[in-house]
Amino acid sequence: MAVMNEVLYMDHKGESQRAIEKSLGISRNSIRKYLKIARKHGYGDKVNVNDLIDIAAKVSEIIYKDKGRASEIEGELKPVHKLIEELLQQKYMTHKQIHRKLDKEHNIQVNIRALNRYINKHFQAPIKSTVHLETVAGEEAQVDYGYAGLMPGLDGNLHKTYLFVMTLSHSRHRYVEFVQSQSEESWCQSHINAFEHFGAVPKRIILDNLKAGVIKAHIYDPVLNVAYQELSRFYNFIVDPAKARKPEHKGKVERSVLIAKQQLLAGCDYSDINHANECTKEWSIHQVGQEICSSTGKKPYEAFIQEDKPSMICLPEKSFDIPQFRTAKVHKNHHISVLGNYYSVPTHYIGQDVSIRIGLRNVEIYHDFKLIKTHIKLKGKGEWSTDQEDYHVQAKKYLDNTPEVCLKKAKGLNDGVYDYLNELLKVRSNTNLRKAQMVLRLVDIYGEERVGNACIRGFAYDNYEANCIKNILEKNLDSKGTQSCANKVVDINVSAYIRSPNEYSSSMEVNYG
Repeated sequence: MAVMNEVLYMDHKGESQRAIEKSLGISRNSIRKYLKIARKHGYGDKVNVNDLIDIAAKVSEIIYKDKGRASEIEGELKPVHKLIEELLQQKYMTHKQIHRKLDKEHNIQVNIRALNRYINKHFQAPIKSTVHLETVAGEEAQVDYGYAGLMPGLDGNLHKTYLFVMTLSHSRHRYVEFVQSQSEESWCQSHINAFEHFGAVPKRIILDNLKAGVIKAHIYDPVLNVAYQELSRFYNFIVDPAKARKPEHKGKVERSVLIAKQQLLAGCDYSDINHANECTKEWSIHQVGQEICSSTGKKPYEAFIQEDKPSMICLPEKSFDIPQFRTAKVHKNHHISVLGNYYSVPTHYIGQDVSIRIGLRNVEIYHDFKLIKTHIKLKGKGEWSTDQEDYHVQAKKYLDNTPEVCLKKAKGLNDGVYDYLNELLKVRSNTNLRKAQMVLRLVDIYGEERVGNACIRGFAYDNYEANCIKNILEKNLDSKGTQSCANKVVDINVSAYIRSPNEYSSSMEVNYG
């Protein structure tokens, strides 16, 4: 009670809770608890100092009763001590679930906090521990992301930004990059940037189970993202995902992410993400890379140059074509839509789902893991890449019979057919194209010589009606010779058997004279 009275007296005199804690050796949580109870019993700024003794007595009495209640709760839980121990050993068991079971099944009604205190007092939590693992030079790197807040992007707007960190486990040398996406493309590009920064590739990479790297986490058989799998094969490193929800399995990079946040974010101001990434390269080599690591006793950059790099995998000569993967359905027009452009697929796959690998240069289309089509990647939007061979044979016949194709075929026959079709197709229309196609089909029936003579006759008289050539052939008019039709008839007076108008006027004058 004397201590309680002193707490109230010092608080009444305006002493801080920190000063009371230091003077009396009582925690600030307890001080706040005592003051809260005291206020309920009349304690305040205007209370008389002489009344503090009575208030302290009331507070002490309440605290004493609480301690007595704690002893009662201890007595209530003691008979079910063994049961609580067995429940704690069950998977997914929580204190709250134990509290429910004691209430419903054993009619023991205690406060959940009291139960927590009992369990913490009698059942010691397992001690968490780690082991120090030595890593062979050039053998391993660990990668992870860390949130870096908002940062101006290249467009001048603020975007969520992340720190991509790759730490070499032996030397502790780091590659750090600010990114504003965690897509599979950004993930792969950051790896490529890290390899180029190191000038070599670690033999094994330990990563978290994020979707850009691991599609399905599994302790024995994790399913890797296809793009990341291709990246690992290209650079010849092994992907080694850590256990799910086990950050301590990649503790070196977890520590590096924290150091990067402390030294690259705290008190730093960047104009945009490019400026930030320029600073990280300088920081990695000339700042944190020159500080002696407490675990290795060496400077990370020196250990990297002398020990890590000579043992790492050499960079390949070619650059990696970072792929994207999509799925799409083949439409009736034989095309699929990919990133706003259209690519043709053979008729057989219309209506079916296909897998698409989008590289920097090519677009590859797969069906049931079999490559069925490759196109050059289109750069714009709304563009079409069509292979005529993908169409059905009937469709190809229609598409093949263009005006240019018809004229090319006619030229291969004779001048008569070519001149006729060339004149016919000067006006480009589907109707005239169909007429030209009909004329070419007549060659299969009557032969190119007869059709050529018929075309000379039709050309001479400017007759391009649909049945003109067909009627000439059916009536054998082409066999009467084509000398008189060698040139196009321009003046009807030259070729027609009629008298001159002057003759009629002179005869009329004689009769009426």
